[in-house]
Amino acid sequence: MKLGLISLGATSGKWILDKAEKYFDEVEDINLKQISINMTNAGKRVFYKNKPLQHYHCIYQRGSFRYELLRKAIADIVYKDCYTPLNPESYSNCHNKFLTALALKNENVPVPETHFAATSDIAREILKDIKYPIILKVPKGTQGKGVLFADSYSSAKTLLDALDAFNQKYLIQEFIDSEGTDIRAIVVGDKVVASMRRIAKKGEMRANIHQGGHGEPVILDERTKQTAIKAAKAVGAEICGVDILEGTRNVVLEVNSSPGIKGITEATGIDVADKIAKYLYDRTVEFTKEKENKGFSGIMSEIEISNEFVSALSVKLGIIKLPEIVTKLTGFRDEDEVLIKGEKGKIEIVKSDFKKKGGR
Repeated sequence: MKLGLISLGATSGKWILDKAEKYFDEVEDINLKQISINMTNAGKRVFYKNKPLQHYHCIYQRGSFRYELLRKAIADIVYKDCYTPLNPESYSNCHNKFLTALALKNENVPVPETHFAATSDIAREILKDIKYPIILKVPKGTQGKGVLFADSYSSAKTLLDALDAFNQKYLIQEFIDSEGTDIRAIVVGDKVVASMRRIAKKGEMRANIHQGGHGEPVILDERTKQTAIKAAKAVGAEICGVDILEGTRNVVLEVNSSPGIKGITEATGIDVADKIAKYLYDRTVEFTKEKENKGFSGIMSEIEISNEFVSALSVKLGIIKLPEIVTKLTGFRDEDEVLIKGEKGKIEIVKSDFKKKGGR
């Protein structure tokens, strides 16, 4: 089995590659920045270093929201031919906070009350009618960047004016007081493999590790685990980080398609990279077997419809060996009595019912 890990070369990706060498026959680190997409009359292809990307049994992508379109295009082209843990739509779902909220809401995953307006005039009207404090968010961004706090209409309006000046879109969300903490859960398949409570540094409301927060191990109750797993499925990601805010009710803030694993590994002592690598291998084996079985089923379906196909004849010592497909199609078994009719260039074999007629 061969794994291709497409990334920007960050630590988390390298850790996963190192662990994957235990499971895959071959692993390759692919630089996302050197990938291009080629679409012609002949079809769609992924190029790496100006050459067609070779075949991998598994392709796992990691990278920044800035490469959303490229990562989505790669997944769209390769996902039918090899195992990919994120479906093409997951990149848009995860990299845009509004699309994340939509996908989660569609599956009844709890999210903060959220407003999105097409114009600043409408947004200002919304600000007049909502309860404060609130959060203003830029739809695209990671590591806690682009998250602003407003405790009144006047401060919210000032922030809105500033965002307009920079031509930025934004979300308006209710503020849930969690005392500067949140939960980061790493979902792998249908399990939460590691979780930590992130605690913001003094004077900071954002608990992200990249904003100076620190992590502590936490054991989630079953309900919170299921919320994280359901969130991952809602956005179409088998491997992701789910951020949950604890308050009067737990809500999912974000789903990260390329979660950093260094902080949570250090906080929990769990080898997250190994769990991801093993899952990638196990699912790749499953995908490959399913693909082979579907291929065989497709061939069988075509044969059953046409009742004929082309095959090389195998004759040894005067014995004709029937292809496996023929035995499956006809139901012939070893030692079955058959009636054979032959003439030049033609053989007809029919199962005999001689015994049923009392011949022996």
